[in-house]
Amino acid sequence: MSENSGKNGVQLLDRAVMLLDLVADAGSEGTTLKTLCELSGLNKVTCHRILNSLVEHQLLQKVQSDKCYRLGTKLLVFGAKAARGPGLRRQFQPALERLRQQTGETAMLMARDRDDSVCIDRYDSEYQMQTLTGSVGGAVPLGLGPGSLAILAFLEEEQQQAILARNRARLDSWPQLTVQTLQLKLEQTRQQGFAIDPGELIPGIAGIAVPIMVSGAGVVGSLGLTFLSPRLNPEVQQRYVALLKEEVAAIAPLISPLDTRLRASL
Repeated sequence: MSENSGKNGVQLLDRAVMLLDLVADAGSEGTTLKTLCELSGLNKVTCHRILNSLVEHQLLQKVQSDKCYRLGTKLLVFGAKAARGPGLRRQFQPALERLRQQTGETAMLMARDRDDSVCIDRYDSEYQMQTLTGSVGGAVPLGLGPGSLAILAFLEEEQQQAILARNRARLDSWPQLTVQTLQLKLEQTRQQGFAIDPGELIPGIAGIAVPIMVSGAGVVGSLGLTFLSPRLNPEVQQRYVALLKEEVAAIAPLISPLDTRLRASL
């Protein structure tokens, strides 16, 4: 293989990954070829060719009715395989089931992926609960929602501010999350040891989350509960925080800081 062929191959891979990221950011609604061209800076022919290849490999799905691209089913398979083994998901599965049984609420496990917080597992209550991340694999920028706040608040101050600066444009979609409001929420989360949303981001849906701290690796994720906001009162808050902290305290010491899956999320 010539040097130019190698460079072209790397460039093609970079472009494919960029398009996957853009489609992922669009959420469950998907996004169009026109939008992807505008956001990526690629011309229509190149963009369309790469998208078609990703569709053929089931990494993307093309919805003909609205001419949108969404993430494909193969990514779910990849995600499930990546989550197996001695990582967070496997360690916390029994805890998620216990929390669902003890509270009747939706229990969620989040992990950090660079500037995002990703849902790597969730055990749903008997009611279909709307959440910021949607299903397993969904992501939100760090700073949005209790699960991500519980992670962001326990990073180093300099790292926090750098992440918030990079995420600012994405967080601007949520006008209630001003710079001042986020700083206040981060300080409150650090002081009380948990993050809470009484229903400000999704009306009627509340959430509580605690950080998962691993010795030698720092904060690697969060464990939380999502529920209808009318259920939230001081007694429920105290009980849910205690249950979440109890599970984390029992499991975190069993997680190796040398686990490559933890390092990959930092």
